[in-house]
Amino acid sequence: VIYTPQPYECYESLYMPISLGIGLSYKYSDKLMVSFDIYKTNWNDFILQDTNGNELSPITGESIETSKIDASSQFRMGMEYIILESAEYALPLCLGMFYDPVPAKNSPDNFWGITFGTGFIEKQSFTFDIAYQFRFGKNVGDSVLDQLGFSQSVFEHTLYSSLILYF
Repeated sequence: VIYTPQPYECYESLYMPISLGIGLSYKYSDKLMVSFDIYKTNWNDFILQDTNGNELSPITGESIETSKIDASSQFRMGMEYIILESAEYALPLCLGMFYDPVPAKNSPDNFWGITFGTGFIEKQSFTFDIAYQFRFGKNVGDSVLDQLGFSQSVFEHTLYSSLILYF
């Protein structure tokens, strides 16, 4: 038996939640700057409207009326220190930490992280940056894996780099 799927059309809408953030930075000296920001997302307003007009939570798959998704707030803080600087180049060192809750059924999953990085700024032609991020969450994902009855711990390592060329 050969299965041949039949094409069909459906129209669904995905309504994204409102996110608001505010941040502050303070430059202590020509070499040191610190920053802090907070960012709130109303995940309870994240709605998938299916072809029949049913409103579902894309996070839980349940109807909006029964799905219990809370808003979440991220907190981040960091600093940049210029190790070396001349008229032609600069060498910064950046450190940071953050709290980044992930939306989940009943209450957000708590994720924390630290970051550090450095770079090389040749002031006339390019900037090269490299950064490392360690993000972790313990006993998270239980609402995604609800039917299996377990959670997981996440330890995530990410390396970023960028190259900016000036024209």
